[in-house]
Amino acid sequence: MLELGSDHTEAISSIHVDKRGRTCGGPAAALQGLPLEGIISASYAPREDLFLEGDRVGCIFEIAKGIICGYRLSPDGTRHVVSFYFPGDLIACCWPDRSTFSAQALTPVRVRRIPKSAIDHMIEQRPGFARQLLDLTGHELAVTRDHLMCIASKSAEAKIAGFLLALQHRNRQQSKDPDTLDIPMTRVDIGDYLGLTIETVSRTLTKLRRSGVIDLPKATTILIKSGEALQSIAGE
Repeated sequence: MLELGSDHTEAISSIHVDKRGRTCGGPAAALQGLPLEGIISASYAPREDLFLEGDRVGCIFEIAKGIICGYRLSPDGTRHVVSFYFPGDLIACCWPDRSTFSAQALTPVRVRRIPKSAIDHMIEQRPGFARQLLDLTGHELAVTRDHLMCIASKSAEAKIAGFLLALQHRNRQQSKDPDTLDIPMTRVDIGDYLGLTIETVSRTLTKLRRSGVIDLPKATTILIKSGEALQSIAGE
């Protein structure tokens, strides 16, 4: 999950933007030692839903490949993207019986579906594992709070700048080029995540390009030319 924010010193695995620029999700390494019984690998095509809000899922998802967005639909049909998930992230570790959001593949995706019975077994056998899940849940709640504050209080330019900085931070933590960002999500996806229209997202990216802060060699790639300028725009 991506976090939109100011302190890019902490690294967790997924992409949800908060005020500290960390990434939020599940450290898949915590699942080492899980019993293999009942764990199923599954693949999904782009724009295929893994599950829908209200579904009885009965498992958590460990992302092995691809990008997933979590989203909710308002009563009028408006889509709100609540998070982006990347390889190594876990989805739904803190669910009740029914899912509270939907999840859709943005690219070809491969996941491991881990039954909650396996998680329960781990909790019983490894007391420290329960603490890891609790920490993960608390962090995700904090990220959600910060994301809501960002959407409510920041300008369009600040939102876009924070989004790009969070992607840059994730690249850096994975030893990738921090200034070359692969953007698998569409402008609509980004807008639905940041509370902006597609026109505002496109217009803001064009403005940043014209000012020399970024370059847009193609729709799926953004080059950061001035990280300092992005931080200033984002209010960091």
